[in-house]
Amino acid sequence: MPLQAIPKVSRSHSAVLYQMYYDRPKKRGKAKAEPERKQKTRPDPKRKPAKPAKQRPAKPKKQKDKQNNKHTLLKFVALLLVMALLAGGGLYIMPVNTFGSHTAYGAVQKLPSGYAHVLLIGLDLDGNNTSRSDTMMIISIGKGGVKLTSLQRDTGVYIEGYDGLRRLNAAYAYGGEEGLIRTINQNFGFDLSRWATVDYDSFPEIIDALGRVRLSGISDDEANEINSNMREQLLKKYRAGKISEQEARRVYAANELKSGGDYTLSGMQALGYARIRKTDSDYGRTNRQRKLISACVSKLKSFNPVTLVRFFKAVKGNVKTNLGTLELLSLGEKAIFAGGISQTRLPVNGSYIDDGGMFHDVDYALNRAAFISFVYGKQ
Repeated sequence: MPLQAIPKVSRSHSAVLYQMYYDRPKKRGKAKAEPERKQKTRPDPKRKPAKPAKQRPAKPKKQKDKQNNKHTLLKFVALLLVMALLAGGGLYIMPVNTFGSHTAYGAVQKLPSGYAHVLLIGLDLDGNNTSRSDTMMIISIGKGGVKLTSLQRDTGVYIEGYDGLRRLNAAYAYGGEEGLIRTINQNFGFDLSRWATVDYDSFPEIIDALGRVRLSGISDDEANEINSNMREQLLKKYRAGKISEQEARRVYAANELKSGGDYTLSGMQALGYARIRKTDSDYGRTNRQRKLISACVSKLKSFNPVTLVRFFKAVKGNVKTNLGTLELLSLGEKAIFAGGISQTRLPVNGSYIDDGGMFHDVDYALNRAAFISFVYGKQ
């Protein structure tokens, strides 16, 4: 149609079209149901109001970040430790003296090379609350294995600066680690220079870091003494306000030994075992301590990376030592990959006179020769 043929729409036509548009039938949707009105009811006075659900407070972001960083650090340390151990050659074949030398106080003779000797000192309080070296053990580590040598605390020795014969375990009270090493070197003819000191109260944490230790052949008398030592330890904590009576009873019930036998001991049970004194002589006590340390070394040889990280963390936090970190790792690696574990004690039978309170007239030259033969083989 030509443009001129389209009729002009007047204003009235526009109004009609506008009205037709809005009057068109609309699409009907589903009618929205009106929400039901809840009837107000009066609360029942006999009915107890429901307790609101407990919600755990959200951890602050800083705390979460701190925990994540801690876990990441542990994983990183575990990775480094595994890499160091799997490297095999690195720290294992390097001489321990590579990481620095230590002063051999009072040394007048030298021991043969090939083994690194660390004096392990276990401290306990006596009746006067004085720290005494209840455990003195030389841990010798080399390619031939791990050799444990207990030094009996009743051994009569001469201590520099003091008159007369004194018991060996008094040397630490007089001069600390340096005084004890000096006394051992001067009397036995050794050249010990490395030491590690652990307080008996921190011993359970170290054992638990290993995931408990397995000991066999515990007698009924030893089981009773373990229980007695645990009660004494818990009572001490209770009196110091470190533990409640209820918690002390719960811990004891969880650790009590019903009889002798083979057990996987917790840290508290192991400490009770190491403290046994009444069932027999000093020979039996030192034998139990060597047996316990041997079980710890055997557990380390299982080569569980997580256990190793926990153990080294517990050692660094509870053991005082003059060993550096690399030196400690090197010795640990040597102990893990070395041969078997052997043990003995000094002084040897027939080299002293026992008067019931102290060993005197000790033949130290004979004991030096016995130690060298035990660690290095026939010389």
